[in-house]
Amino acid sequence: MAILRRLLPKLFRITIEGIENLPAEGPYIIASNHQAWYDPALLIVALPNPVPMVYSMARRDTVFNRGWKRAIVRRVGVFAIAPHEGDLDLTGLASVYHVLSRGGRVLIFPEGRYSKGRRLRPLRKGIAHFALQAGVPIVPIAIDGADRLRLGARIPVSAGTPVYPDPPSWWDPSRRALQLRAAVPRRHPAASAPAPYRP
Repeated sequence: MAILRRLLPKLFRITIEGIENLPAEGPYIIASNHQAWYDPALLIVALPNPVPMVYSMARRDTVFNRGWKRAIVRRVGVFAIAPHEGDLDLTGLASVYHVLSRGGRVLIFPEGRYSKGRRLRPLRKGIAHFALQAGVPIVPIAIDGADRLRLGARIPVSAGTPVYPDPPSWWDPSRRALQLRAAVPRRHPAASAPAPYRP
């Protein structure tokens, strides 16, 4: 990853606007248009360095079908999926929720296919399910120029304001229950009691 952060800005003019729209902490989903299989590398390099590792997913039969592709995408946090009729496989679903539950960021291309330019195709609803079930915001991001990549090309990336979903009815009580459970040991009398005397 460090190599790509040093190399790609020397090959392409990658710029980003709207950095202030990226949540300072906590998990979130990045929703981007999709122009080429190497979009994740360009997007992750565009994000500021302090941002924790961003994970993404890609089809096993198209992006992981060449050894040199696998070597690149795995270095930028891309894991393989094998969708069936537009639905993620169970491993892909589990991976997304696992990353979000650990406070990570997940990059998703909700169009489900390549687009031309910055204009979006109709979005699939899976990204909304992830956000609702995990209780995390969606940060819309646009990338341009990746579909006509050449040395020295300008690759503008822009981040929009986050979309905060209404969490499901169980999410808020569940989160509060976890916080309450964590507070109990800190206030339990046994936590501050002196160690028993042993002659």
